[in-house]
Amino acid sequence: MTTPRSGLLAALIVCALLAPRAPAHAQDTTIYAKPLIQDPREVGIAAQAEFERFRRAHLPKFDGRRPSSCQEQVGRFCYWYDERDRELPKELPEVTQARERLLRVLDSVGTLQPGDNWISGQRVRYLLEAGRPEEALKVARSCTSVGWWCDAITGLSLHELRRYAEAEATFEKVLAAMGTRERCTWRSMVPYLDDDTRRQYNRNDCGTAEREAFEAKLWWLARTRYGLDGNDSRTEHFSRLTYVELVRNAPSAHQFGFDESERELLIRFGWQRAWSQDGYVRGGFDGDRGAIPNVVGHEAVPAHRFIPPWEVVASPATSDSTEWAVQLPPVVARYHPAYAANLKMLEHQQALFRRGDTALVVLAYDVSGVPEMMGQTLDVALALTPGVKPTGTVSLARDARAKGTITARAPWGALLMSAEVAAEGSSTLARARYGIRPPYAMGARVSLSDLLFYSPYGEFPTTVEEVLPHALATQRIRSSQPLGVYWEAYNTNPDGERMKISLTVVPETEETGFLARSARALRLSREAQPVSVGAEDFSARGSRTSPRALQLDISTLKPGDYLVQLEIDVAGQYVIRADRRIVVTGP
Repeated sequence: MTTPRSGLLAALIVCALLAPRAPAHAQDTTIYAKPLIQDPREVGIAAQAEFERFRRAHLPKFDGRRPSSCQEQVGRFCYWYDERDRELPKELPEVTQARERLLRVLDSVGTLQPGDNWISGQRVRYLLEAGRPEEALKVARSCTSVGWWCDAITGLSLHELRRYAEAEATFEKVLAAMGTRERCTWRSMVPYLDDDTRRQYNRNDCGTAEREAFEAKLWWLARTRYGLDGNDSRTEHFSRLTYVELVRNAPSAHQFGFDESERELLIRFGWQRAWSQDGYVRGGFDGDRGAIPNVVGHEAVPAHRFIPPWEVVASPATSDSTEWAVQLPPVVARYHPAYAANLKMLEHQQALFRRGDTALVVLAYDVSGVPEMMGQTLDVALALTPGVKPTGTVSLARDARAKGTITARAPWGALLMSAEVAAEGSSTLARARYGIRPPYAMGARVSLSDLLFYSPYGEFPTTVEEVLPHALATQRIRSSQPLGVYWEAYNTNPDGERMKISLTVVPETEETGFLARSARALRLSREAQPVSVGAEDFSARGSRTSPRALQLDISTLKPGDYLVQLEIDVAGQYVIRADRRIVVTGP
């Protein structure tokens, strides 16, 4: 098929509309009695439809991996996800040129009718598609229609520009301008939730304080990066709903128009960023246009699980890292955060210390070996929240080093921690997210901090601050290096009391749970004791906090997983414990 003629005709009509009219003469009366100029919206509709027909006839060939069966059937669509196909199919140059012609038509009719929702929406849509979000934002802000539409396309443009805080504030204006029923539709999170979360969500009606509190908690947990201004997961949700309106009455590359199947796909997985052709629809013909191409839509990848599972939602502060796996099935909905196209596991060590009613969390990190982060400007964030409400504390370090430490404070108790190092220049995010809690000490007067590993430096540290420059940014330890261990005991007798210390390294077992792990560790330590050190000590005088440090020689250990376990016999009355895993590597 050649360049669309009707699109060219539309441009000529608009030019005629904008050109000055010659003075009328008597003999011309019958000609001007007929309307020669189409309605601007009709011109835009015709040009947009012809562009999509042209694009459909000029799609690149699909060269990805089609599964033997659908991962999920959504109405008439077969949906599958393959993260190996990261490169979107390249658009043909003639399609790019045709879009530019379409945009010129839409710009012309938009000048004539700046208050037309359809025209302003399509201008924003195709500018975003062309990779020109700044221009899309200008168009959105020049919109003059009544109601919430102009704010919606503005919010969409801001979201695509990664200006998430502004986008979120703009979408709040959209919600405020809506009626109750429409607002409930826009707020609904049902399409994103697994069965367990959906049951809890539907217990409360839309508009109730309970439903809104639950939504706020879900959106707080859903964010890929807590150290970012604005909630980009929430603005992605509203952007998808806005995009639904853009394509509801304007054809896409798919042949049969927009329907509920395509709407569900768009809401759950985001709008398609490219298309390709995989053969033809069997037995399908479009009049004299010939066979109907089988169109494959491509969303941006990698796309992560949008909302965490119920296990995380129910108790964020006790969640483990596996429950935060971004591809943990079932994946009901996906989201591709543009700033985390490369999502990495963060090499780190964290430890929790008590300061009265406050928790001090120490994080040591190292991304110097991540290729995508080399030479990049880095932002480091340590976010802490109890997880029961959408609130928390975030410590930020801008233009940070590739290896270092950061601390944050939060109310004492179990917390959800998110440690993040971001390199926006390469769209890379290294992250560690899981629940942390104080070492188990039920009913004991004296309690312990976490164990903090450090590289020995000739002195024994007496404060956390002294440890920080030497803290290890990993729990993978070379056997050839001595291992320093720092901890604090709380509520000790300020007059001094006897504390018998035992620090043991034993092989880790597959048993889960602190009690099972501790029992197994005790038995192994008595049987083998591959590494053990003990000391007779007294608590710090004049203070209820007793900081201590010991050094371990682990050169005799074979590579493998181990448990470092601290036991303190307090004045012969009871024993308190803390433990931490390490992975011993070769020399």
